[in-house]
Amino acid sequence: MIAHESLPDNAITLPMLRAIFSMRLQSLQGERLTVFVLDSRHPDHEAFSKEVLGVFPYQLQNAWNRVIFSGTGRGPVTVESSQEMLRRVSQTPGGVGYVTGPVDHPGVRVISMEAGR
Repeated sequence: MIAHESLPDNAITLPMLRAIFSMRLQSLQGERLTVFVLDSRHPDHEAFSKEVLGVFPYQLQNAWNRVIFSGTGRGPVTVESSQEMLRRVSQTPGGVGYVTGPVDHPGVRVISMEAGR
């Protein structure tokens, strides 16, 4: 997971990560989150969904639809590429997203996941 530099650099738990990307958790330590994702057909999105979150992309889409259609929140912002993901997260206070590979982009920090929770 990557985040705008305004967010704390603490590690987060897998349940918290799932809550963020399913749009159930809309703020983190007082900072309103803006979630950026790649298109659900993008290989990196599929890998993040399955390998990190442990869910299929269609399950994430269903969670987003519930939040949107119930009026309790908004869906994530879809971006075209990893480069756009880095740019948008770096320009958006409270922005979170994901990329594969090393991250060396001003204004973006990598948030690690705590094991065992």
